[in-house]
Amino acid sequence: MNPAVRLLKEYVPKIDARIAQYFDREIKKGFGFNGRQVQLVREILEHSREYILRPTKRLRASFVHYGYKLSGKEPDEKVWQSAVGVELIHAALLMHDDFMDEDETRRGGLTTHKYFGGGHYGDAMAVNVGDVLLCLGFELIEDRGVFRAIANTAYGQAYDVSLESFGKWTEDDVLTVHKAKTAIYTYENPLFIGAHLAGLSQKALEILHEYAMDGGVAFQLRDDVLGVFGDPKETGKSADSDLRQGKCTLLILKALDCPKVQKIWGKRDADKGDIELAKKAIRDSGSLEYSLNLMRKLAGRAAVSAAKLRELKLNPEAIDYLQGIAEYMVQREV
Repeated sequence: MNPAVRLLKEYVPKIDARIAQYFDREIKKGFGFNGRQVQLVREILEHSREYILRPTKRLRASFVHYGYKLSGKEPDEKVWQSAVGVELIHAALLMHDDFMDEDETRRGGLTTHKYFGGGHYGDAMAVNVGDVLLCLGFELIEDRGVFRAIANTAYGQAYDVSLESFGKWTEDDVLTVHKAKTAIYTYENPLFIGAHLAGLSQKALEILHEYAMDGGVAFQLRDDVLGVFGDPKETGKSADSDLRQGKCTLLILKALDCPKVQKIWGKRDADKGDIELAKKAIRDSGSLEYSLNLMRKLAGRAAVSAAKLRELKLNPEAIDYLQGIAEYMVQREV
């Protein structure tokens, strides 16, 4: 097993325990001005806890942890608290994203808008619950830079949503979305939170930025491949939804001239058989191989960037972790 994967797997139960403890404390506060509101707040928090604690990688929280460990110091309570905050913010953005994409499942369970019954009420509750988690997450993180990072992520989401209205979109459009959303949000932001808490140098931050840009885009390219060719039992989400929803991914872009792909792209009621034919067309067009090759190239560049941290005499274990994660993220099945 990749040593970084082993470290990540060892980290997951530790951060999950912290997340569970956090929600236990919040639920015990019993906020509300009457019994009905107290019960609603409890339901919101209990659903949020269940949603966040569904099986997942905890990559973002681990980046807070190892961004700090680059200093050679062991993470203190502020680091753990920030890692929990990152996971709350992540859940909030997923809830909003699921609502916008009209997805019904996330990590093997109902999305928040579906949990609350769908329709206008379910949609409104997903927005509200996400807003709650954003505020709770921000409260746990001392690094004010997180606000700008999440704002930039929202700009990226807006650009992603707008691509469908552009009529014609390009590889540059897709990669711009991946940089603004995944690279900043999944990689750079949590790494910077840990690095700032540890007091790392500007040079270290510049190297982490390089690592995040390449590693984050590679991560998203892998996600896009899994969104079409992944096993739903492993990923916890449908392998048809990206095609049915008309997602603007590099994988789809490079095959969009194929009639079989055009036939089903953006058609929510597309026939399952036609979707399978479209997937075959994506493979045959060379689009799948193109995405995989770019993903491997970027992951390799990320690993090279992480190696530069050795010149700064930073913690070898944390550097090994970053390099190992760059390798693992292009091989993963979830």
